[in-house]
Amino acid sequence: MKKYARLVLAAAVWSITAAGCSLTTPQPPIHYYALAVPLPAPASGTGTMSLVIRPLTARDPYDQERMVYRTSPYAFDLYHEHRWASSPAEQVSHWTRRYLQTTGLFSQVFPTTDSTADVVLGGVIRQCEELDHDTTWEAALSIDYWLTRGDERSPFWFRSYTVTKPAGRRNPEAIAEALSHGLADILRQLSTDLSPLATTLPP
Repeated sequence: MKKYARLVLAAAVWSITAAGCSLTTPQPPIHYYALAVPLPAPASGTGTMSLVIRPLTARDPYDQERMVYRTSPYAFDLYHEHRWASSPAEQVSHWTRRYLQTTGLFSQVFPTTDSTADVVLGGVIRQCEELDHDTTWEAALSIDYWLTRGDERSPFWFRSYTVTKPAGRRNPEAIAEALSHGLADILRQLSTDLSPLATTLPP
């Protein structure tokens, strides 16, 4: 019985000591990153259609703030100390709206689905990650966009965009920069593709 009591006491002391060590060991700092897309010069509005941009969504595992990195086509992981300031879906939604507002393609661009508009733009992020190679890193971004009429649910227009950009350095900040340039390329092409639809919708 005394031997059992000594074992219990030793276990309790070890637990308290371990807890104390975990409390005193400094945790690595959390670093936060954000996309920063260069916007084109504001253009005079020529479009006659109004546009609502629905908040984009993201497929797993990209629907979170922890940054995703991939070491092979079959294996990926999540950083603990490197995170997005807000989710990729929130940031891409924000920059999509700001970019399309500057193009002048649409008479108005609304950021909320509470507004009534002629057409509605939706989208989903299929890929937003760091690709690790032996000597280089790349940033990969894939987004699907679609358009519906304001009073309908079925899309009448759909495009899928994918871009891969080299990172200037092998660190997460360089990945955020490369993803920003990739998103700029996608939004530039999106604007070009939407241009014919900004004045006349297909029957």
